[in-house]
Amino acid sequence: MGEATRSLSEGKFFLNISKKIKKANKQFWKYVDRALANAYNKIKFGNLPIDNHKILMLTSRGTYNCHPRAIADEIIRQNLPYEIVWVVRKENIDNHEWYPENLKLVQRGSYEFYEEAATSKVWIDNSVTFSYLFAKKRKEQVLFETWHGSFGLKKFDASVNNNKYWVKKAYQEGKQTDYCLTNCKFEENLFKGTFWENTEMLPYGHPRNDILFTSDTEETKKLVASIRKKYHLKDDMHVLLYAPTYRDVQNAGLYDLDYDAVVEALEERFGGKWVIMVRYHFLDRKLANLDMTNPNIRNATDYPDIQDLMLIADVGVTDYSSWIYDYFFTKKKAMLYVPDIEEYEAKDREFLFPIETTPFPIAKTNEELCENIKKFDEEKYQQDYQKFYDKMECYEDGHAAERVVEKLKEIMQ
Repeated sequence: MGEATRSLSEGKFFLNISKKIKKANKQFWKYVDRALANAYNKIKFGNLPIDNHKILMLTSRGTYNCHPRAIADEIIRQNLPYEIVWVVRKENIDNHEWYPENLKLVQRGSYEFYEEAATSKVWIDNSVTFSYLFAKKRKEQVLFETWHGSFGLKKFDASVNNNKYWVKKAYQEGKQTDYCLTNCKFEENLFKGTFWENTEMLPYGHPRNDILFTSDTEETKKLVASIRKKYHLKDDMHVLLYAPTYRDVQNAGLYDLDYDAVVEALEERFGGKWVIMVRYHFLDRKLANLDMTNPNIRNATDYPDIQDLMLIADVGVTDYSSWIYDYFFTKKKAMLYVPDIEEYEAKDREFLFPIETTPFPIAKTNEELCENIKKFDEEKYQQDYQKFYDKMECYEDGHAAERVVEKLKEIMQ
């Protein structure tokens, strides 16, 4: 090795070491800052009176979505005398059109957030966000964990999760969680075996799925019409909803569908005019560089709640995302596009059950996806659906939010 080459190699080595030290220092001081803030908040707010009519809700996405949204909607529908405080990410706090007028919005991690956290009788979370924000529940407070997945495909416990800090926070929040919402026996066992071993399970169903049982109501029809108008979907257009999961290592190439070929296959098999609505995971927003000049594509990545989009979808496609196991309850057609399945299962997440046992046809390539569309067997799909449903011992019926609100009434008396 020549002197110049050796110097260059050594320079890169020390540069990498320097970057790692800077990153470690940044993480260290971030942790110290959070810890000091937590201590300050405990001193500042820890003795404030708790408001027995106030509920604090948040989601990992930081918008008005998921199970907390459905619970809030039911509280508002029943006109109950509760104050709902909704925690919003900074980038979403000015999108007032997403939120009902009678919510109080606070910014995630702000001074006001910690004050509301200290004084709310009930906390409702769909991840482990409270512990991530160093918010510690007081003895008189009650924490509901709704989780943001369904009885999905991916393991997320300590044995497979690469984010050890997240795992630590999950254990912390699990210890202070009073109730977990579940929608099947499989999910109850899953939660008990991960971070909520000593938490009471509430077999109520999933509140966010209630809307999937209301397609014939006037309210749902108005919502569907508003979404179709927003995305310029004509009355005669059918929709394939494509929403892939988040990966630890981002790679936009794994999400590339041959949109024109897929639309052609849909029109050949099912008839009519088709478009593909794409919704990336919110952590993958920067990958959403879609060709919006293509009339076959609609970019719905920024739409706050995927549950609404399921209402307008005629076919659902994902890779490993749990939303498909919610869409499952519509009994509409769904398929999997998994171009990296071997690598994903080996390096990202192990699966809770063999992917082949789901009712969804599986494709590793665009060509296979198009073939699965062209050869889709409706009768077989419905038979496979029922077998899978029975195996999971599901008890969804569209009334989960009502049951949660009845529980809240007991607590908040």
